[in-house]
Amino acid sequence: MQLDKTRIAIRERELLEIYDLALIVMRVYWWKIVQALAITAVPLTLINAGLLWVMEPDLVVNETAGLFIYYMIALIFLEAPLAGLPITLLLGDALFHEKPNWRRMCTGLWPVIPRIFWIIVVLRAILPGMALAFIGSFDEDFIAGTLLFFLCCYAAILRAVRPYIGEILILEKNPVFSRQKDAITVGRRSSALHQPNFGDLVIRAMASSISILLAASIVMNVFGLRGFVFGQWNWDDMFLFIWFPMALWLVVAFMTVVRFLCYLDLRIRREGWEVELVLRAEATRMKEVAG
Repeated sequence: MQLDKTRIAIRERELLEIYDLALIVMRVYWWKIVQALAITAVPLTLINAGLLWVMEPDLVVNETAGLFIYYMIALIFLEAPLAGLPITLLLGDALFHEKPNWRRMCTGLWPVIPRIFWIIVVLRAILPGMALAFIGSFDEDFIAGTLLFFLCCYAAILRAVRPYIGEILILEKNPVFSRQKDAITVGRRSSALHQPNFGDLVIRAMASSISILLAASIVMNVFGLRGFVFGQWNWDDMFLFIWFPMALWLVVAFMTVVRFLCYLDLRIRREGWEVELVLRAEATRMKEVAG
């Protein structure tokens, strides 16, 4: 691994350049990204189906199908940060290696799992969201659906002002707590990275709303293609439980790549990361020569 010879050129980029680069990364690593997404998306899809399965007999009713779609969108929206973690891990390894290796990627990851559960699953509202969707699916409870909406708003605000918590957890691997006063914990690292760039993060969060249009476009294309090929123009179980979530997960994968590239760009702009990599690479070479 040569720190100054990365697979993605380390330089500042505008937002449109980042989206363009994300498409290139998706094209180059599409199979690896699909594999990484499947690690979390498949289990989460099965969990979501289990949570909402009680609604299945009544999906022929438009109101019930609409509520099912609402719950599924809310669940996948809340679960997106968790589902994108393997992709982030993949891209972090692919940045410095020509061929990403899962064994190398997962080295030292085990101690991070409890941190992921607490910060991503609990504090970022995935677990509470699942509970509300499960409760609301039984009797189409208006209160549960309303609370789920506000929970999604809470998660959206957190992602807007603290978007790179996943990268901090699995790439930088900072501890949540430490007895050492000078230790860089997750909270300290998050504050140092996010607070000075609040305005830029909010603007980029607003720009990420393009994911809504991407999701609508993919879903309608899947629905239309399925209708023309198989002649099925209704919301049946196959579409609602498989094709619909799959379309949403594809958008999650793309936006995860965009977020990773924005994370790199922020470190380059604010921390001079490209200079740090060059200096670390030179230090490594000097140690090898001296040794």
